[in-house]
Amino acid sequence: METLIAFAVTLTAITVASLRYRLPPFLTLVGASVLFGFLAGMPAETVIAAITGGAGRIFSILAVVIFCGVGIAQILRESGWIADIVADIRGLVRRPLATAGTAGYLLSVPLMCGITSFVILAPILTHLQRDGRASKTLLYCAGVAGMISYVLLYPAPVVYSTITTLDLLSGRPWDIDLVALPLSLLLLAGLLLALRGRTRPAEPPEEPAAGRDVRPWLPFLVIVGMLAIGSLIPYLHALANINLALLAGLFAALATVPGDVRERALHRGTKNAGIIIFDLAGAGALGGVIAASTFPADVAALVLGTLPITILPFVIAALVQAAQGSRVVTAAVTGSILATIPAVTAINPLALVLMVSAGAFMFSYVSDPFFWLLKRTTGDEFSAVVRNYTLPLSAAGLVTLAAALVVQAVL
Repeated sequence: METLIAFAVTLTAITVASLRYRLPPFLTLVGASVLFGFLAGMPAETVIAAITGGAGRIFSILAVVIFCGVGIAQILRESGWIADIVADIRGLVRRPLATAGTAGYLLSVPLMCGITSFVILAPILTHLQRDGRASKTLLYCAGVAGMISYVLLYPAPVVYSTITTLDLLSGRPWDIDLVALPLSLLLLAGLLLALRGRTRPAEPPEEPAAGRDVRPWLPFLVIVGMLAIGSLIPYLHALANINLALLAGLFAALATVPGDVRERALHRGTKNAGIIIFDLAGAGALGGVIAASTFPADVAALVLGTLPITILPFVIAALVQAAQGSRVVTAAVTGSILATIPAVTAINPLALVLMVSAGAFMFSYVSDPFFWLLKRTTGDEFSAVVRNYTLPLSAAGLVTLAAALVVQAVL
């Protein structure tokens, strides 16, 4: 059980380093990885391998996505096209908060990544309202809304991992959406209601200029077009790869601006993307070390025989999520643990999937890469990100758990 103590000490150390000493996230998280490995009694070779492996996994998943998303955003800024995009949106939208939440919710599933949808939306959302506090509210709204659909809906990776790992809902995986879709829409509506007092009404819409330039929208049209074509035409399935689609969008953006704008945008965008990627890789390093330890087994041993079997999947998933941050890893690791516990077969499959998703919502804290991306994008203090991101997602987790228990009792 020493890994549980090591985990608690490590979280405390991260909080102190971030709040009191304001160390950069990458340094804090890599240092915390070493600390956890030492306290958990792991061999030095294993710790180093887990750090590099965890950081490398995050880099392989998100490097192209982050670089291209930040690059496109920087090109739009340097060219002045953000203003054109915002003017077009204001001509159609009267409720910026609903726009932010709906866009985040809808994009995260086809993009298969809540972080990707946020990176694409962030530069536009920050210009929908001029008040700084209201602008940050839009960012948090899009981020939380994206996580709601990403964690609950099939075929997003979290639910997909749970279903495949535990071999649930064989032949009928879409059945989970019969419950998860209305639940996710309920959570989205609750989020919008909770945040509506923190934004101002939209400014009066601008009259569209004659012959509006389509070039600001070209990167997004290329991305969406490739994803749609790749999804609909089997032999062009490779086009639906999000990395390839975003890379094409970046090249489309680069091709439409003068050389001096292109040079400035790439220089500044590369710097910003590098900082973000390092922060995310630090979270991956910590998650890699914890996952390589006996933490998952210790969690299972702690809760087995102590808690009712009906909430066991939720508790295991919540602790694994707090430990390593990746929701997909949470689903896969939790599924692997539950597969060794025959008693969970008594749980309704729909309820079981919802319980794992509920746990994946919980404790999205310092081991969560998205936590650090939101902190850097909003510029908020540590406590503000906890209040506006960690707590709303935990509330969504508790509501999802309640829904799972209802499903278990009724079906």
